[in-house]
Amino acid sequence: MDASYTLTDARNNLGKVVNEVRHGGRTVEITDHGTPVAAVVPIGLLDYVQQLEDERDLAAAEDSKAGTTRWVPHADVAARFGLNPDGTRKK
Repeated sequence: MDASYTLTDARNNLGKVVNEVRHGGRTVEITDHGTPVAAVVPIGLLDYVQQLEDERDLAAAEDSKAGTTRWVPHADVAARFGLNPDGTRKK
């Protein structure tokens, strides 16, 4: 991240934060009690991430359509994570 603001500082300086991103091409991290919770990014970066997600989704759909996707029964997944078949935690 290029800059970091607390949630309160970001709220109080929203115009400054947006200008840093818009005109400086910076990425700004927003923290709440020291924990990163959000980011303000240039719109071009958001567009790029969304394009990557769309491409990934399209590839998954094509794999599914082609029958190359390997399906795993829910009970097997639940067992892998130590859950009951209904998804509740084992006691």
